[in-house]
Amino acid sequence: MKTKGNKKLRDWLLRCDAIAECDSFLRSRHPEDQVIFIRAALARAAAEGVNWRTIYRSIYKEWHTWRPHFPDFNTMAAEMDQYC
Repeated sequence: MKTKGNKKLRDWLLRCDAIAECDSFLRSRHPEDQVIFIRAALARAAAEGVNWRTIYRSIYKEWHTWRPHFPDFNTMAAEMDQYC
């Protein structure tokens, strides 16, 4: 069962990483939409029992210098508490 959980985590991490990597939000001048999409993906991952905190820590660590509009971990946690 642990392997299935790791696969789900990996799948959600890849989805969120793809959202973070996408620069069309910046080109369209709507970077806040990128955060909305990531937050929604994290909420769906949490609904499937995946630890969204692990996903966002990884995303933030990799992308925060390229995406300064991403909220820090504590801010995202406070926002996610409203949804999860």
